[in-house]
Amino acid sequence: MPADNNSGIRFSRLFAEGLMVVVSILIAFALDAWWEERQLEQEMLEDLAIVEAELAENIRLIVMNVEMMERGVDATHSVIDAMFATPDATQIEVPGETVYWGLFLNPTLDLSLGAIDAWIAAGRLAGISDPRLRERLASVRGKVGDVTEEQHVARQLGTRDLYPLLAETLDDIRPLTEMFGAGFTSRQKTGVTEMPAMPPMTLPNTPALRLTLQARTLWYQAAILEMGDFQAELEEIQALLREELDR
Repeated sequence: MPADNNSGIRFSRLFAEGLMVVVSILIAFALDAWWEERQLEQEMLEDLAIVEAELAENIRLIVMNVEMMERGVDATHSVIDAMFATPDATQIEVPGETVYWGLFLNPTLDLSLGAIDAWIAAGRLAGISDPRLRERLASVRGKVGDVTEEQHVARQLGTRDLYPLLAETLDDIRPLTEMFGAGFTSRQKTGVTEMPAMPPMTLPNTPALRLTLQARTLWYQAAILEMGDFQAELEEIQALLREELDR
C-alpha cells in the first residue's frame, strides 16, 4: 500500500480518536452542568418547602394570638360593662377568670423567620421565577415590627398604667403581674387556654381604671386588625410558594 494512503488512514484514525475524546469531554461537562443544575433546583425546592413550613407555622401562631386577644377584649368589655352598670359603687366584684383574661393576659406574637432570613441572606431570591413572590418574601421581615407595635403598646398600658391602679385592691397582684406581665407568646397558649377555677376578685370602680381599660382594648382591637391583614398576606405568599413548587 502506498505510504500516502497509510498516512491518510493514520491521520483519519487520530482525527476520529481525537474527536471522540473531545466529544466525550463535552458530554462529561454537559452532564456535570446538568447534574449541578438539577442539584441546585432540588436544593431550591427543599429550601422553599422549609420556607413554606415556616410560613404555615407563623400563620398558626397569628391565629392563636388573635384568639387570645379577642378573648381578652371580650373579657375587658365585661369588666367595663360591670363598672358602668354600677357607676356609684366604689368597687365591683368580677369573676376571677374574667379578670385574668381581661386584665392580666398579655399575649405576645412570637414569629419565627429564621428560614426566610437565611434563605434571603444566601441570595436565593434570584432563583425564584415569580417576581411577586420575590418581592413579598423580601418584605416580610420589615413588616413584623409594624404588625406587633399595637400589641406592644397594649401590653405596656397593662404593666405601666393598669397594674398600679389595681395594687391597692388586689393583695395578690404581685404574683399575678410577675407571672403575666412579661406576656404570653402564642406558643404557650396551649397551657393557658383554660384556667382553673378562680375566686371572684374585687376591682376599683374608678374613671382612671375605666379609661385605661378602654385605651388598652382599643390598642388590642387595632392589633387584631393588623394581624388579620398580615395573616392574609402570609397566606398569599404561601399560595405563591405552592405555585412555585408546582412549576
